Amino acid sequence: MKGVFGGRGVAFAASMLVLVLTGVFLFYALTLRQGPVGPQTPYRAVFISASGLQGGDDVALDGVVVGRVNDVVLNTRTDMADVVFTVDQSLKLPVDTAVTIGALGIGGNNALQLLPGKSRELLKPGAVITNARPLLSLEQQISNYIFGAGKL
Repeated sequence: MKGVFGGRGVAFAASMLVLVLTGVFLFYALTLRQGPVGPQTPYRAVFISASGLQGGDDVALDGVVVGRVNDVVLNTRTDMADVVFTVDQSLKLPVDTAVTIGALGIGGNNALQLLPGKSRELLKPGAVITNARPLLSLEQQISNYIFGAGKL
């Protein structure tokens, strides 16, 4: 008995399974890209160089995505990069919070990484974080090691 699809039932079922799984994956990827949902608190960080960071990138705290980078622009008055970002409103950042730019994992996109301080005083919404720590790229670290300017 050949079945409804003339012997091609298994191939048809496998094709449908692949299409459904592809749809589920795309839905998950698009939902994930939207970032955190719910009330967000805006902040701004000032960098000498925001190389590799762009709007839409993640904001992370201890490897956990807690927000999204909204925009990266050059402040022509100061010649520094202004990074506008938001974090989940339930997250309270101390005034001595530092920020850096780095990948969340091997081969991952860059993210704005928050390094909270110990102060009891909290940043107000819209505050500017000036404690920006530059992250040396792997190439810079190797160059420093080779030419004796520092350790790995």
